[in-house]
Amino acid sequence: MGARLCLALSPADPRVALREAAARRGDSLAILSRMIDQPPGYLARFVNQGRPAALSEEHHRRLSDHLDAGELGLGIRDIWVRHG
Repeated sequence: MGARLCLALSPADPRVALREAAARRGDSLAILSRMIDQPPGYLARFVNQGRPAALSEEHHRRLSDHLDAGELGLGIRDIWVRHG
């Protein structure tokens, strides 16, 4: 028969996407926090407590690049940014 196509969609929530991408690669959130020049607990607070409300565009890009996650692989960054 024909080949089967399997799509793996990244979660829209950047917190879930970051946690899953880091786990797949075997990186801790503390190491990733230091990589973006933040205190070791920075990304753990983002993932677990929602602080900050959104990662900066630069942090999101650096993490996406490091984790080989692609443009939307860490979720939709602007979903948590307040506009207005």
